Amino acid sequence: MEKFNKAQAKNLAAAQKLVDTYASSSEDEGELDENHILELLYKNYIPTDNAGSSKDAARTTTFLENTLHSGAATCLICIGSIRRVEAIWSCESCYCFFHLKCIQRWANDSMMQMKVKAAEQQNGQGHYNHLGEFVPPKRQKSLHWCCPQCRRDYQPADKPTQYNCFCGKEVNPENQPFLVPHSCGEHCGKLLQPNCGHDCKLLCHPGPCPPCAQQAQVSCLCGKSSPRSVRCIDKQWRCQQTCKELLACGKHKCNQVCHQPGKCPPCTSKSLQPCECQRESKMVNCSDRKWKCQNVCGAPFACGLHICEKVCHAGPCGDGECPLQVRSCPCGKNTQVRPCNEAEETCGDTCQKLLSCGQHTCTQRCHRGPCISCPIRTKKKCRCGLHEKELPCSKEFACETKCKQMRDCGKHACNRKCCGDQCPPCEKICGKQLSCNKHKCQSVCHNGPCYPCKLESQINCRCGKTKKSVPCGRERSARIVCLELCRITPKCHHAIKHRCHKGECPPCGQVCGLPNDTSKCGHICKARCHEAVRVNKPKEARPQAKKYEYKALPHPRCEEGVVVTCIGGHEVATWPCWNSKPTSCQRTCARQLKCGNHKCPLVCHSVPLPQDMAAQTGCANCEEGCIVPRPSGCIHACPKGCHPPPCAPCNFVIKTKCHCGLNQLVYKCNEYYDETGSVQEIIERREKLRSCGNRCLKNYPCGHRCTAICHTGKCPNPELCRKKVRIFCACKRLKQEIACDKHRAGQTFLDCDSNCKAEQTRVQAAEQLQLEQKRRDEEERNRVELEKFEAKFGKRKHKERKTVGSGPAKTKIDWQRRAIYAVSILTVVGAIVVAFYADS
Repeated sequence: MEKFNKAQAKNLAAAQKLVDTYASSSEDEGELDENHILELLYKNYIPTDNAGSSKDAARTTTFLENTLHSGAATCLICIGSIRRVEAIWSCESCYCFFHLKCIQRWANDSMMQMKVKAAEQQNGQGHYNHLGEFVPPKRQKSLHWCCPQCRRDYQPADKPTQYNCFCGKEVNPENQPFLVPHSCGEHCGKLLQPNCGHDCKLLCHPGPCPPCAQQAQVSCLCGKSSPRSVRCIDKQWRCQQTCKELLACGKHKCNQVCHQPGKCPPCTSKSLQPCECQRESKMVNCSDRKWKCQNVCGAPFACGLHICEKVCHAGPCGDGECPLQVRSCPCGKNTQVRPCNEAEETCGDTCQKLLSCGQHTCTQRCHRGPCISCPIRTKKKCRCGLHEKELPCSKEFACETKCKQMRDCGKHACNRKCCGDQCPPCEKICGKQLSCNKHKCQSVCHNGPCYPCKLESQINCRCGKTKKSVPCGRERSARIVCLELCRITPKCHHAIKHRCHKGECPPCGQVCGLPNDTSKCGHICKARCHEAVRVNKPKEARPQAKKYEYKALPHPRCEEGVVVTCIGGHEVATWPCWNSKPTSCQRTCARQLKCGNHKCPLVCHSVPLPQDMAAQTGCANCEEGCIVPRPSGCIHACPKGCHPPPCAPCNFVIKTKCHCGLNQLVYKCNEYYDETGSVQEIIERREKLRSCGNRCLKNYPCGHRCTAICHTGKCPNPELCRKKVRIFCACKRLKQEIACDKHRAGQTFLDCDSNCKAEQTRVQAAEQLQLEQKRRDEEERNRVELEKFEAKFGKRKHKERKTVGSGPAKTKIDWQRRAIYAVSILTVVGAIVVAFYADS
């Protein structure tokens, strides 16, 4: 119980600590100091003396905020929020996010509009404007599409086809709660800008990479100072020492602060320098010593009639001869050298200069002055090609028909007289309402949707201390984080602990802290605050009525832990206050019953003395049988009920056969299994009870009957057997009786005498004669069977002719031998055939 009380106190202390530090999820929402977190992230990347690097890091911070805050990033094409699980595309120039499907549709529409416009201008050959000037056709631009925000041009091959992470290493990155959305979680690895040779070490992130944070040992630009450790982006540092190198003017020294050797700026010192014609002088920079005045040279040529008309130059004016001595006729066909004071003469040939129409030549004789207008009359079409008229070639024909084609905006008609399919771009203002519903489009009238509003609006938090600039039209959905405490009067008795927010205050997540008046137990209510709980109101007829209201709910049942002992006194547990009445612990009572062998099997029940584990009022009575162990060998149960040991002697009568199996014996169980006395006495007593007293029916190994009284096991003393045994000689003619012990000693037969040997010789001779006779009979039977076989299957013999006189005597054939040979051959052939078929 002492260990149990210590463990209980430890658990209660841990639970109390958890209650003290409890905070709801609504309180934790928005409590993160995002500025502090980002400041810790970028403190190694933002130098204090580099404003440009700070600006790049601020851009990365903005993109990270837009990605981490759900709904903060907006697609400028569909003006919709970009969720964490949606496929996006990021511009390589401005790093703006777009839905992948939106940017694909934008690229397709842009390129399709360019193709339609190029097809309309394909047959354009240029036109004449209202002043009579020829306007060439517009140069067709190559097919491309641009980013909706920064207008950077992309080629058709750059149209996105798949969803990539920010660094481009993973296709279709999965959304994981512990990573930045649309990120693969690997190192970015992009080369930092300006290119210093290092890559970005941040995890895959949106926006531009922050400035390089590496350290380098470099000297200043002029190399006069010793190397020092600086940031990689600040490797081009100045030592604040003056250069003092001699400038190109050869008179002054460079007074600029530390710069690269050999790249001194031009000398800015003033000095009095003459112009090229040496007429004027003024103070100019040493680097601009050559300058020209505005005086005409005016030096006379050798003719004395003409002068040099060049402005301020150095050196002589030509070779001194007048350049007007070599002249040509007005048409330019003849060239002659004449005095410069004589007027030029015509050559008398046809002029043949190309007239202003560009098709005909002048038919007059060589003349001074401009050629006349082309007098040839031709049929001309107007610019629009609807009318035709005969006019002088030099005149332009324009009809009065107004062009009815639509301009490139697709909304307004051209209405220009004799346009000629070269309608100028629409110059009217679009004026459509933009998606923000506040401003109108100020672009030139165009086809397709208007670009998103580029203006920004400033929104304030509820308390007015935090401000933020958001795209125009996103004021309602923009998220602004204010770190100040909310100033709205709380609906409950607790102090405000949540941040400034929009809309209604979140439900109070603090502990109630008031005495629980529902159970009236005096404990403090530790449930979540329920003084102002939002509940739905019943439906009303008024559609604009609020659908909810705030009500104070009663205290819930008290959950304070109270130490309670069960009704049977088995355990002490901590129960909630509302359920702190002693009840059964549902364990077994386990109190010792009067029999002394068993315990109470009932479920925990009420007893007068819970601490006493002896049987009390209410405990069950023992209904089991005797469980005292029986004597060794006894298999009979005790007839009494459960009782303390020992049991009464077993009087069960046992009927069994004796050792020899002829008679049936009867004895009591306690007599046979009585274990009083030594082991030898017990064995002898049991042996005597199992013996019938008659002679044993078993035989000795020698085959004679045992002489002992009925017993168990092997027969005793088989070596003392003296029974008579009869033995014979080998031919069974002689016999003799001897004792059993001699027979076992090895005397098992008698030796034959001379009469026995004579009788054996006679018997063997008779057997030899009988075998010889049997062999002869077998040969005779084989011969007869061979003759029958040859007579049946042999060749027929030809009858021999009778010859007169005596001839040579016939040789006798040994048919028996031939038959033996034939049978042998057939036997071998048959054996071969049988072996062949057996193998196959």
